Amino acid sequence: MNSPAQGQLIMALRWQGTQLASLLQPLTKVTYRDDLSTIDFMPSKDTAIIFISEVDILSGGGYRRRVVKFRQSVNISSSASSDVSTVDAERLMVMVQNTPLTMQHFNGLQKFVNIDLGLTVIPVQSLKDTATLLSRMVRSETKIKSNPFRIKPREQSNPDQQLLASLTATVPGLGGQKARALLKRFGTLHALALAPREALEEVVGKAAGASVFEFFNGVA
Repeated sequence: MNSPAQGQLIMALRWQGTQLASLLQPLTKVTYRDDLSTIDFMPSKDTAIIFISEVDILSGGGYRRRVVKFRQSVNISSSASSDVSTVDAERLMVMVQNTPLTMQHFNGLQKFVNIDLGLTVIPVQSLKDTATLLSRMVRSETKIKSNPFRIKPREQSNPDQQLLASLTATVPGLGGQKARALLKRFGTLHALALAPREALEEVVGKAAGASVFEFFNGVA
């Protein structure tokens, strides 16, 4: 499979004509391919992402088979037909739509993906957030040294801490120190997601608190 050219997003053909594709159109160059197998998006030649939607989560545990197949794909020997032959296991990511409807399922999903399979979870709330994040990842590939998505997180004992490590790369103004402060104050991701804006701002300041609140609540 040909690698994505720098500065463009490779997207599975099944996404063509969707709302997400329309949202991405003004943000980044998109090339569609029909040979990505389990992969939904490739923002770079060595990064592969699958997307678990709100509907997938609410429909039951069927999405787990997709994630397992996605994870197993890194064991395929390198060949011209292997769609992830150049992708490192640490660059396999699961983008999960975390909304008020799916919040009760999120901790279990997070444990399955993070702890059981060792993959990175990236939470998004809306398709607009998904498009923005994907375009940001494509742009970040041109700045390898400062690319937050290439920073390897330290091993964490708590799955919420692993997720917060991902949040520091996606929530504007939320660094590692502020993420730890939030975890200490609220204890769990569920409590953090339900926290009012004022409570968040008390811990990390007005700008970062607003960013975290908007991230979980989809405020424009």
